[in-house]
Amino acid sequence: MGGHAARFYGVERNTNDFDLHLSPDCWDDIKAKIQASPLATNFKVVEGPSWRPGAFRRFQIGVLPSGREEWLEFWRHNHLLPDFHEVFDRREIGVYGGRKIAFLGLRDLIRAKETERESDWQDIALLEEFADSRDFSAVFSGDLDLPNALSRIRSRRGFESHLKASHFRDDNAIRQAVELTASPITEAFLTPVASRNRDAHFPIAAIEPVVRNRLSEVDPGTNLHFALVEIVRRRYKLAAQAADRADKESIRRTLAAPSDGGAS
Repeated sequence: MGGHAARFYGVERNTNDFDLHLSPDCWDDIKAKIQASPLATNFKVVEGPSWRPGAFRRFQIGVLPSGREEWLEFWRHNHLLPDFHEVFDRREIGVYGGRKIAFLGLRDLIRAKETERESDWQDIALLEEFADSRDFSAVFSGDLDLPNALSRIRSRRGFESHLKASHFRDDNAIRQAVELTASPITEAFLTPVASRNRDAHFPIAAIEPVVRNRLSEVDPGTNLHFALVEIVRRRYKLAAQAADRADKESIRRTLAAPSDGGAS
């Protein structure tokens, strides 16, 4: 789900991540298991700080030749994703490092990266293009219907591909797509098209009225249209970063609060 998953889907990056899978039942004993493994030969394993100790733990297992600390990180839950079994059903399996490995589905990986870290959003920009490109190809192969593909457009390149293919002339597909849309970014892409279809109505308007009204007046695929999309995208990003930051601060305050069992 981390750097290796981003690399698997096409993000060009060199990652030093080392994936080690253990049963969730081992959560309380991870440190001892690492210490007893060849990974920590001649090094005393040190557990680092975590803002989600029940979901995320990290351990220093050595020092690299470059002098950098070497860490292993473990996730048991991810606060941005649904239950494990649901995302596991959407997993993708591919050959990586000479073995078949299960990765988070591409759309789930994008969601998992909507954190306060700027580097995650740089990955998202690329992953959204990859996801839209795959959906576009899937429409032509018959593996995905057009309304579903349109309902989750997240990149300019993806929108332009459908525009050039005249997919926005299909009124029925547009009507179904807007009913399925769950992202304000996708809503921003589709609003200029949907506004020309009297039967197309977004179930929940996720964009503030001033921007939405302006989007309904512009021609689809113009520079002004894309500029307005970027306004919506930036607000979505800032809101997601603020929510992730607030969640971490709430957990830190809870962890720092004195227990109720102190002396009176």
